[in-house]
Amino acid sequence: MAKRRPFRRFRQRLEAGALRALGAVARALPFERASDLGAGIGAAAFRVLGRRRRIAIENLTMALGPTPGGLDAETAARRAFEQLGRSFLEFLAIPAHRREDLLARIEFVGFEPFQEWGRDGRGAVTVTGHFGNWELLGMFGGMGLAPVKYLLPRQTNPGSDDYLNEVRRRAGVEPIVIGYGMRAALRALRGGAFIGMLPDQDARRAGIHVPFFGRPASTHTGPARLAIAANAPIGVAVMERSGRGRFRARVLRVLHPNPEADEAAEVRRLTEEMTKALEEAIRGRPDHWYWLHRRWKTPPREAIPAPIPAAVRT
Repeated sequence: MAKRRPFRRFRQRLEAGALRALGAVARALPFERASDLGAGIGAAAFRVLGRRRRIAIENLTMALGPTPGGLDAETAARRAFEQLGRSFLEFLAIPAHRREDLLARIEFVGFEPFQEWGRDGRGAVTVTGHFGNWELLGMFGGMGLAPVKYLLPRQTNPGSDDYLNEVRRRAGVEPIVIGYGMRAALRALRGGAFIGMLPDQDARRAGIHVPFFGRPASTHTGPARLAIAANAPIGVAVMERSGRGRFRARVLRVLHPNPEADEAAEVRRLTEEMTKALEEAIRGRPDHWYWLHRRWKTPPREAIPAPIPAAVRT
C-alpha cells in the first residue's frame, strides 16, 4: 500500500512559492549581486545539509585525492556548493536581462562547428554536465542559429517544475520531458534543433558502466542513441567561470557516429568519449561540478553478489 502523505501537496505549494519568490529577488538584483546571493545560499546549504556535505567530500576525496585542485576536500566541497548556488540564482535572474547583455558576458571558444551546423540547418546533440552554469550554456549554445531544446526529467514538485520550465521558455529554450519525449527529441533533432542533455548522473540499471575517475559509473546512453538514430553530431561543451558574472563556454569534443559500426559498440564508444571529456573538464575545475550526488551508486552487474539459493540458506 502506498504511504499516505497528507501534507505533501501543501509542502510542495510552499516550496514552489518560495522558489518563485527567490526568482523575483534574483531578477530584481544586478546580475553580479544575484550571483553573490546564490554563493551565500550555497555556503549556508553546505553548513546545514550535513548528508550532502559528507557525500561531496567523500566523492571529491575518492576521485581526486585529499587535496583536489590544491585545496583540502572540505574547502573544495564548500566552493562546489557556492558555485552551485551562484549558477542557480544566475539562472533565475536570466529573464530580467537582455539576451545581448548576457551574451556579452560569455567568451565562446571552439564553437565554430556549432555555427556551421546552425547555418546548415543540421541538428546536433549538445552534451554537458552539471558543471558551472550549465543552464546558461544550453540557452546560448544555439547562438541564435538554431532552436534549442532540453531533454529533461520531470521534477517531483509539479509547481517548481512548471516554474523552472517557464524560466527556460522565456529564455528561448523548449523543454522536452525524458521518457515519452524521446520521439519528440528525435523529430526536433532531425528538424535542425540542438538538443541539450546532461548524462553525468547515475543512470541506475538503465545505463551502461563506463570509466569515470577510474571507477565504473552507470551512465545514460540517450545522447549516443539519439545521435546514432539521426546521424547527428555530438558537441560536448562546458560553461566555466572566468570572473565575477563572466563566463567562458568551451567545446571539449566533437563526435560523429559511425553508421557502419555495430550499434552497441558505437553507443559505448560515444558514451565513453563524452564521459572522458567531462572528466577532463572537472579535473581542471573541481569546484565546478555537482559532487553532492552519488554518481557511483549503481555497481556493475558482475559486482552484485548472486542471491543464495533457498535450499542452502541456513
